[in-house]
Amino acid sequence: MTSVPSATVTPSPDRCPVCHELAEGAARWWTLRSRHRTSEGEVEYCTGGCGCLVVLVNGDMLKALPALRR
Repeated sequence: MTSVPSATVTPSPDRCPVCHELAEGAARWWTLRSRHRTSEGEVEYCTGGCGCLVVLVNGDMLKALPALRR
């Protein structure tokens, strides 16, 4: 897996850090899909309101996958 630089983890609070799509109103951006412990620490899989997926390890973004646009 490729690490995502920490600079990309703190974008404008009204934009997705992966695809930079704007949030609409009070849209809930991140939904926790799964969380479990591993030897590396706590791993979380979250999806954004825009469809992007992020993988966090101990709260730090490890991997970001943009939503597929059709």
